[in-house]
Amino acid sequence: MAIKDTIKRHLTIIKLLRKSSFSLKQILDYLIEETNLTGFDLQISERTFKRDREDIEEIWGIKIKHNRRENVYEITNDDDDLLTDRLIESLDMVSVLNRSRNVSKYIYLENRKSNGIMYFNDILYAIENQFVLEFTLNSYWSASSNRKCVPKAIKETHNRYYLIAWDLDKKEFRNFGLDRISNFKLTYQSAASPSIDIDQFYKHAFGIECYNDPEKVILKFQKSQQAYLESLPLHTSQTIINLNDGFIQVELFVHPTNELVMEIMKYGAICEVIQPQTLRNQVKEKVSEFYSIYF
Repeated sequence: MAIKDTIKRHLTIIKLLRKSSFSLKQILDYLIEETNLTGFDLQISERTFKRDREDIEEIWGIKIKHNRRENVYEITNDDDDLLTDRLIESLDMVSVLNRSRNVSKYIYLENRKSNGIMYFNDILYAIENQFVLEFTLNSYWSASSNRKCVPKAIKETHNRYYLIAWDLDKKEFRNFGLDRISNFKLTYQSAASPSIDIDQFYKHAFGIECYNDPEKVILKFQKSQQAYLESLPLHTSQTIINLNDGFIQVELFVHPTNELVMEIMKYGAICEVIQPQTLRNQVKEKVSEFYSIYF
């Protein structure tokens, strides 16, 4: 059986048991249905399911226990790991795309350029071994430049991937958009670099920019936006306070950067910056620029 079928089966079982507990027959029947639906070979025996339970615990850290009293299987510990969720999501998409050669009639994907995923394996290998990477950075605002760096992590922000690395020439940590990299080379040469706590470094970032000290930001929205902002928070620090005049206040603790200004501008007149005053002034300047162009 192909490795991709095994991985898909593991994730299918996890996805099913996250919904509820099921008997062995129900699980095996479900795998047969999914085989017919997805094109993956997911059918297994009772013996294989026992081995799958052990593998799922070892690989994914999710324990599936047999509830003898109810004669069902259930997940007893699940951290709802983001990596597992993303793998399930990706394999669901692969399943859909495998179903039909005419899928383009029903699913309309964005026509976008490469996002740099092809570099992931080499970057991860370089991180694990502290090898130097060389590449050309094609900037949107200045001439292209050749870079040498020690990679530390890959960060996803606003549907783009960034390489977080110690720049050997600049002697500081920099982020590089993988969609703007070319002439990529893994050198297999090691170099010393400082350590960095990525989670802490970007804890208060709105996106990828970290200049300016983080501070409390208060935004005022029309109350009609509350459900949307709750379903898709602006930042992990977000809290929402209901007001009595048909508005809500959204509080964030972030670096007030240009990325934040652009996000605020996206909402137009339904969002007002209450504090800090410096951020309010930045948005006011942008509004003045717009006015001078259109009026």
